[in-house]
Amino acid sequence: MTASPATATWWGGVPAADLVTDAHLLAAVDEALAGSGTGAELVCLHEDRPAPGSRTGVRIGVALRLTGEPADPAATRAALAAALSGPVLTPGDEADDASAPARTALTEAGAGSAGRAVRFPGLASVRGRLTVADLVATTGIDRVRGLYGPVADTAVVETGPHGFVRPRWEDGELTLLVEPVAGGLLQPFEIESPHQCCGGEH
Repeated sequence: MTASPATATWWGGVPAADLVTDAHLLAAVDEALAGSGTGAELVCLHEDRPAPGSRTGVRIGVALRLTGEPADPAATRAALAAALSGPVLTPGDEADDASAPARTALTEAGAGSAGRAVRFPGLASVRGRLTVADLVATTGIDRVRGLYGPVADTAVVETGPHGFVRPRWEDGELTLLVEPVAGGLLQPFEIESPHQCCGGEH
C-alpha cells in the first residue's frame, strides 16, 4: 500500500461544518501547520456514521498523514484543533463522542478501507491529460478503476485545467474512479464544481 505506509505519522481531526469543503479545509490545515516543521502530504475526509437508533447524524472526520513529527507536537496539535474548531487525535488517543469522527478517520485511513483524498503526493503536478500509467507512477494514486470495466495503462484521463482528482481508499489502495467521455478519453467520476467559493481565493 504505497500511499499509506505503516510507519507514517497520522493525526485525525474533526473539522467544523464550514471547513468540510476541500479548499477551506486545506487552507485551515496549512495555516495551522505553518512553521511547525511538518506538513500534511495526504489529507482524507471520512464519514462517521451513527449507530442504528442514534439521533446523531453523519459527521465528518479528517485524517492527515504528516511529513514527519512536528518540532513541538503539543503546540502544533493545539494550533490544528483551533484551526479546525474541533478535537485532534493521534492513533494512541482515547476517543469520546466529540472526537469519534477523528477516530473513524484514523482507523479507515490507516487501514486504507475508506475515505476521500483531497490532497495526496503528486497532486500538484496533475493537470490536463495524463495516461493511467503516468498517474500511478507519479502520484500517490495506487490504482485507476473504470466505472464500467477495467482500463488500460495507456488510456488517457482528462483531469481538467486545475487537476481536480479525488481518489478514494478501496481495499488498501488509493483508487481513482473514472468514466468514459467523448473523444475516447476518461475523466474522474467526481468532477470539479463549476462554482468557485471565496472568489477563487483558495
